[in-house]
Amino acid sequence: MSKLAILSVFDKTGLVPFAKALAEMDISILSTGGTAKHLTDGGIKVRSISDYTGHPEILDGRVKSLHPKIHGGILARKDLKDDMSTLEQHQISPVEFVVVNLYPFTQKVAEIEAAGVVDHPSLVEDIDIGGPTMIRAAAKNSRFVVPVCDPDDYPRIVDELKENGAISGKTRSELAAKVFAMTARYDAAIARYFSLNEKLLEDDSSPRKFAPFESLTLEREQNLRYGENPHQKAALYRHSGLSGSDNALWEKLQGKELSYNNLVDMQGALDLFIELYDNFSPKNVAVVIKHTNPCGAAVRESSIEAFRAAKQCDPVIAFGGIIAVSGKVDEKLAADILEQFVEVVLVEDFSDEAKALFAKKKNVRLIKCDFKRMLEKNLAQVVKVIGDRVLIQDDDPTCCKLSSDLKVTKSEPSEDVLEDLKFAWIVAKYVKSNTIVIAKDQQAIGVGAGQMSRVDAARIAIERAKLHGFEVKDSVAASDAFLPFPDTLEVLNDSGVAALVQPGGSVKDELVINAANERGMDMLLTGERHFRH
Repeated sequence: MSKLAILSVFDKTGLVPFAKALAEMDISILSTGGTAKHLTDGGIKVRSISDYTGHPEILDGRVKSLHPKIHGGILARKDLKDDMSTLEQHQISPVEFVVVNLYPFTQKVAEIEAAGVVDHPSLVEDIDIGGPTMIRAAAKNSRFVVPVCDPDDYPRIVDELKENGAISGKTRSELAAKVFAMTARYDAAIARYFSLNEKLLEDDSSPRKFAPFESLTLEREQNLRYGENPHQKAALYRHSGLSGSDNALWEKLQGKELSYNNLVDMQGALDLFIELYDNFSPKNVAVVIKHTNPCGAAVRESSIEAFRAAKQCDPVIAFGGIIAVSGKVDEKLAADILEQFVEVVLVEDFSDEAKALFAKKKNVRLIKCDFKRMLEKNLAQVVKVIGDRVLIQDDDPTCCKLSSDLKVTKSEPSEDVLEDLKFAWIVAKYVKSNTIVIAKDQQAIGVGAGQMSRVDAARIAIERAKLHGFEVKDSVAASDAFLPFPDTLEVLNDSGVAALVQPGGSVKDELVINAANERGMDMLLTGERHFRH
């Protein structure tokens, strides 16, 4: 009985040289349809599965490989005499390799959901039956059959065959694990699509993103040295489901390995930075983050002015922080950034001189980011584990656009005040609740973060501003949630804050509005809360 390799793939990357290597080792190639044509065009001798089984493809190609001569050859245990006798009795050749990757169902789903299509019957034809069945069978029997689902593994397999004449048990196990991960992602995407589709057909108003069935499939990208604290272990995983992450959005150019806390703080910095970047372009933006909280943010005409203004908010706390800055970083700005210890620097571009300066600080993690692409990507769901339950929510979407139409006080805010309120409102969205952010001239000057009392958050913001020499008079403030009483407004105004933006919605709103009018303050109510827990 001749040895067989079954090749049936959607992604044909690297397939011809791989099949050629197998053929040179006297392994016969079985294939179907487009894969067979691709191999034949590449000069590879191929036998069709229909010719081998003696049964034609039927049902418009829906049934090609579902045949005992195929699955008997894949599932036979070569160390069992009865299995091998059965193969011989039925003239079934043992299969040595199964090479399968699947129709791009997940990509099709993403395209359809982006287009807002509820029902799409033709998508059913992209659900592969024969491919997953063959590759799962091969993975189950990987002691005797080599299951291959990733073109990146072709060179490794060929090298191992040339060096050892066989594929090791370790490699077979790794390939099998990769197969089952692939089919798990594939089946999860199909289950999600069908459950979501059914729900939408019942209720057109139901939210698209929260299907009745959800499955997270994750692929480990790297082990981390430790987690939030040194006694905790941690690893970084890539979401390999429908909306996977894309490392091309950022690239580490130098520095120590990114830690758990670095990565969490990086996301905090990028969340705030990208929204400011979106709302205040073409001006330059800089933010400084410490323990996920903004401790500095500013918008200015140049990158260096933006960074200096952001750092000025709290230069002491900025020590060991995460910095994100737009524009091209030149040597002068790089020198400013490196004046004190910094953990991570996120930039979109830099001069050769700036890069050379960063290179002298080998521990500084320099990350090049594609900020413009980050604006376009919907990264956008937050997942938290609560015991044996999982919470999934949309990430907090873009802040509502502030305008004088939202004012509830007698006075009319100027355009400059509205710009400062918009800036403070965006920054407050990314500070842990309860929070008060004080800003002036599109610069954060005081941040009160994560307090149980909103009045305490206001007092802390005022104290931090005064500590670093800021004049609070004629500044503005933002509160992430409503003011339950006028006391927070009064504390802010007593220090010089002249305008306030907050969601409103308290039963005491009228008392707060009256207090603002009595004091001649501008106040906007957005109707939009931004808790951050």
